[in-house]
Amino acid sequence: MAEMTVELDESGWHFPAREFVPASHRDLPMLRVYLPFIARGGNFVRWSQFVDVEEHSASLNWFEATRHLWDEEPAIRDLVSCMGQPDESTAAALRDAIGDAPLRCLRWVGYGEVPTEQSVRVHGEDYFEAALVPADVQAGRRIPEFAWDADKRLAWGGRLYPDSLIVAAESSIFRQLRDDPRLDSVSVRVDRDILPGSTGDSPTNTKIDRLL
Repeated sequence: MAEMTVELDESGWHFPAREFVPASHRDLPMLRVYLPFIARGGNFVRWSQFVDVEEHSASLNWFEATRHLWDEEPAIRDLVSCMGQPDESTAAALRDAIGDAPLRCLRWVGYGEVPTEQSVRVHGEDYFEAALVPADVQAGRRIPEFAWDADKRLAWGGRLYPDSLIVAAESSIFRQLRDDPRLDSVSVRVDRDILPGSTGDSPTNTKIDRLL
């Protein structure tokens, strides 16, 4: 196992949101960016269509927040996570925030990509490090779970098959993301907020009615 080039915890099922970004970036303001769901027919659906994300903390769990709506809004039952493969408007908002900044990223080896370097272990899973390229943040392409810059201006992290990302960003980028109408997001309180398990990670990424 290669020595890690970015300070992320090696093992365990960690819940604190701040632990999904490198230690070098944890003094920056943080937000949780919610990635859209996919409805029957292939349309993308934002979390805010059914949940007022601004009224919840960044620890929001989709299933807990929508359970009471399942009878009233049966379409919720057919929603599935995009599993880190966003629509174009979400991808464009993230690309705009990145700008020309060079970022490194970690990719999970389980997606079947051929590693370009030795793997490293983060949160109990094996990843390999690579340069983040523009094609990594495109509609329909899975966003790498972890990314960061050397200048300590921007980083993000998430779970496997992510339904959301914890983003640490300098003030101008933070505000750009929070104000972007193309995104659902909420500020993270690092002293309390956690990142729940992703709705995109098996076995939760099934039709909701299977959980009843």
